Amino acid sequence: MPSKDSQSLKVADPSAQFSGHIGQTLPESSPSWSPRLGAPQGSPNIIVILLDDLGFSDFGCYGGEIQTPNIDRLAAQGLRYTNYTTVPMCTPARAALLTGKNPHSVGCGWLTHNDPGYPGYRGEISRDAPLMSELLREQGWSTMALGKWHNTYDRNLHSAADNSGWPLQRGFDRFYGFMGAETSYYQPDRMLEGNQLAQVDGYPEGYFAPDDYTSRAIAWIAENRASAPDKPFFTYLAFQSPHTPHQAKPEDQAKYNGVYEAGWDALRLARFERQRAMGLIEPNAVLPPRNPGIPEWASLPAEQKELYARYMACYAGLVDNVDQNVGRLLAFLEKSGQLDNTLIMITSDNGANSIGGPTGVMNLQDRRQGFPEDAALVRRLVETNAVGDDATYAAYPSGWSQVSNTPYRFYKRTPMAGGIRVPFVAHWPKGLADPGGLRSQWIHVTDLLPTLLDLTGGRYPSVHNGYRTRSMDGKSFATSLRQVDAPVQRQRQYYELQGNRGYISGEWKIVSLQPPLQPLDLNNWMLFHIASDPTEVKDVAASQPEVLQRLIAEFEVEATANYVYPIDNRDDRRAITLPPHELAQALVPRDFYRESEAIPGVTVSPMIADRDFVLRAQFEWRTGDEGVIVALGDHFSGMVLFVMDGALHFTYQLWYRPIELIPILLTPGTQDFVLNYRALGDRKGQGHFSLNGQVVAAGADLSPTMVRLPSGGLSVGINKRRAISERYADRGAFRYSGQIDLVRLEPGDQPADSPMVLDEAAVQARLRAAARQN
Repeated sequence: MPSKDSQSLKVADPSAQFSGHIGQTLPESSPSWSPRLGAPQGSPNIIVILLDDLGFSDFGCYGGEIQTPNIDRLAAQGLRYTNYTTVPMCTPARAALLTGKNPHSVGCGWLTHNDPGYPGYRGEISRDAPLMSELLREQGWSTMALGKWHNTYDRNLHSAADNSGWPLQRGFDRFYGFMGAETSYYQPDRMLEGNQLAQVDGYPEGYFAPDDYTSRAIAWIAENRASAPDKPFFTYLAFQSPHTPHQAKPEDQAKYNGVYEAGWDALRLARFERQRAMGLIEPNAVLPPRNPGIPEWASLPAEQKELYARYMACYAGLVDNVDQNVGRLLAFLEKSGQLDNTLIMITSDNGANSIGGPTGVMNLQDRRQGFPEDAALVRRLVETNAVGDDATYAAYPSGWSQVSNTPYRFYKRTPMAGGIRVPFVAHWPKGLADPGGLRSQWIHVTDLLPTLLDLTGGRYPSVHNGYRTRSMDGKSFATSLRQVDAPVQRQRQYYELQGNRGYISGEWKIVSLQPPLQPLDLNNWMLFHIASDPTEVKDVAASQPEVLQRLIAEFEVEATANYVYPIDNRDDRRAITLPPHELAQALVPRDFYRESEAIPGVTVSPMIADRDFVLRAQFEWRTGDEGVIVALGDHFSGMVLFVMDGALHFTYQLWYRPIELIPILLTPGTQDFVLNYRALGDRKGQGHFSLNGQVVAAGADLSPTMVRLPSGGLSVGINKRRAISERYADRGAFRYSGQIDLVRLEPGDQPADSPMVLDEAAVQARLRAAARQN
């Protein structure tokens, strides 16, 4: 544990600052009170609104055709920064925003999904790095977070885990939202209220998560205003929009009927021309050619054009919904007289995402499982206006991702400008000069915290929670809020994500892209002179070798200092590997109870992930009893055992391709059901079923094996939110009406070719490391 700075320790003894007199009786005594500490009079409220996977040009005020009148209003009365950079993925970007430090340096170089055993990739923000919420709360601000968190290591997301990395333990007075990477907009999984799971069996018709976050934010701000009118608040409103799944309300999508039929080539050019007219891009910026793999729109068949236009209308509907909610928030701030002294910052965690690939996809979970898309099913979903509803898990095509990132190349996950340059709007009538102005100063995501400390008179402590801190990496841009020609505070910044590296130094930038799962080529650097080539079209590495070598050397210094190494270019399969001690703990057989809330997928997934397992359920059945016995996962990927019409049903659910056991008629009494699942290799699996000791099905093909339950976890006696099987979709949570005595899951072995099995050298290295730690 880092050493403590004894000079900075606080004294909690209630008599420490007592200056009165204590006699034996009250008349003989004189009281005194310590001065109440709080934010200085007139301190601003602070709202940071963070979108997820939004491109540079998606707001109307940044050249987009999506209707964002409320955000545009903030820009017209505030400032737009045109050279704001972030880091190219969600967890690292959020860590950088909240700490003012480079993400690898606080253990968040990748996502929260795994801990490979290296300092830069622990998946959770280190405790010696105080968060924006912690520092502002200590200064006297009320603090509240809503929406997506995604900064707690996945294995710490269950109720018995170390919760020191949860929002309430990291400086927020209140939290309402979800902790992971993504969830349904209509039936979100594992929503938390503070430290407790929200007690919700299912969300009502018309529910939409971003609306819910905003309503809660308004309620908390209203409560703060009524309870302590002089106490400023800090609200971190982290919308999941427009991250996948692309699910949008029908009425929001309908606004964009006919808008995107012109195609991505025409829409990108139109955005580029508007950006140039608005002065948002450098005068020497050129519109790059289409990114690799994106076809010319005119070459596509009419049916594909129709589908792709629908995907983009869904994405636009998500962005439109955020703007509507920003409008609701602004209306309350005006009503309550708080808008003028509220500093609002709106941005995105990274650039637009290309995960949909050139064709887009109607169900991203299917693609993650390795299924080819069923064209006939997709057509039926389009014809029934199902695109973007809760039965789909869509991602728009990468041609639209490039439109979102106009005028820049490439996408999220890369340090090319498309992955790291995003909009940044600041609004603060009492604190900004030049309303409606543009700022071209380069600012970075780590600069937000030092700027807020500068504006609020706060200081960065040398000791925090008993840990000696390290200085922030960010630079304050407070001066530029009031001064159009304020000097640029930074000259260089490194980037790294999943093997993709980048470094900016003054007018120059180097980039190295590493295709996932391919042998690393650490010398494949490109060099761009971004002063003359801001859209990074011309690689001049061959003609400027001295500049290239200088930047590489500077990158190496930064990379080493920030724990970037070792480089890991595995794809998302790295998310399903666990350290040896955690895997051993995860594979302990365990019982589950209907009295508990759903046990999360982070606990259950390793027990069934491409491995043998035995699932046993013992329950009582009387004539008329119905309901779910045990449910795992969701309707995209899961399994469920339930009783209906006097028979026992089992469904291995794979979206619209359920594998169903022939119903087993029940006789009253105790029932003992056993599924003995065998993982056969090559992601194939078989199920052997018995009831009361009698084989009822042997060798049933249950392929592919499941690897990671996307949501839902494991529930006993109930199926909350959306039904796993359509057979009881009209029955609500479908609670079992009888008694359930036992649900037990016993994990077994994995086949040698499992994607979860590391190569032997890696396994032995991890075992040796674990032994040294013990």
